[in-house]
Amino acid sequence: MGHEMRQAEPYHGWLIELVQEQAGYSFQCQHPGQTFAVSDERTYLTREQALTAARLRADLESVQLALRQFINGRLQLLLLSPAEQTALEASLAQCVKAVSDPTYQGYYYG
Repeated sequence: MGHEMRQAEPYHGWLIELVQEQAGYSFQCQHPGQTFAVSDERTYLTREQALTAARLRADLESVQLALRQFINGRLQLLLLSPAEQTALEASLAQCVKAVSDPTYQGYYYG
């Protein structure tokens, strides 16, 4: 395994860690309130491509976290069943994963 260089920078409350690997750059995003890091597990040719992908992923994860808090808070007043709540959270996670994929063909106004 080759030598990796790591560089971190803050972005909208997230810490984005860019990792220079032999084949290019990858990223991990860590939010202070979370115990896990997120990544798309892809390698990008340039640092700028990896940073753009990381910022998009951090933004999408922020939306997902906010919606999950809304679902667990105020939306419970709508009396969602546990199965409906789980399905809604799974749908949000699937959406974040799909939209953060560089091959996504939907609309992005970034």
